[in-house]
Amino acid sequence: MELELYHGLASTCSKKVRLCLYEKELPFSSRLLDLQRFEQHRPEYLALNPKGVVPTLVHRGTPITESSYIIEYLDEHFPQVPLRPKGQDARARIAKWLCFSDTIAYDAVYVPTWSILSAGAMRGLSADERNDVLNRVPTPERRKRWEQVTSTGFGQGELEKAYSKMRECFEHCESALEKNPWLAGEYYSLADIAVVPFIDRINNLKPEYLAAPLYPKLNAWYAHMRARPAFAKAFEFSDDPRAATLVNI
Repeated sequence: MELELYHGLASTCSKKVRLCLYEKELPFSSRLLDLQRFEQHRPEYLALNPKGVVPTLVHRGTPITESSYIIEYLDEHFPQVPLRPKGQDARARIAKWLCFSDTIAYDAVYVPTWSILSAGAMRGLSADERNDVLNRVPTPERRKRWEQVTSTGFGQGELEKAYSKMRECFEHCESALEKNPWLAGEYYSLADIAVVPFIDRINNLKPEYLAAPLYPKLNAWYAHMRARPAFAKAFEFSDDPRAATLVNI
């Protein structure tokens, strides 16, 4: 196939790209990585993505990394089922939401997700096995995170900071949705695709937040997102035999 996607089943950034692919009805070859077995740190994957993170899209042999850039790339190179309007102002609004997904929304879920998935991946490993995992982490920042996971874990202060970011994320979305049916305006776009994986993850981690009567517009938007056929395909991904054996949240 023209497109290959290297991705993780539970990865929010992978879900973002899968949702874009399914919305645009683009066929792709799935290369599902087992992040719990650290396949993202294998040399053959690092040759495609030196940071050792998912996802990576390969288009005609060229690897493209960073999920927000990937979905922009897909919309640029495959204009059928357009997910960005042509106007500069509208595109600027979408760009702000992509940045939001990469910063505030990502920060809201990063530590709690690592506390569940990454800590779980390290349990049961011997000291030598843990050291081997750490030595293969390609970037200092992520190596430091993995070291923290294997030793002290994340403190309550870090978790509380993440929970504060979750509420900030919800408030920002609610404010936008009070004015328009979709995050960037009157149209479904890359903005909605970029943000919904993080709203979904927050809802899985802290369901009481979205259940509170503080975010009626966000709740309605989230229900509309979940009702889209592409959502189930992307989030309950099963188009790869390996999916049945991997952890998803």
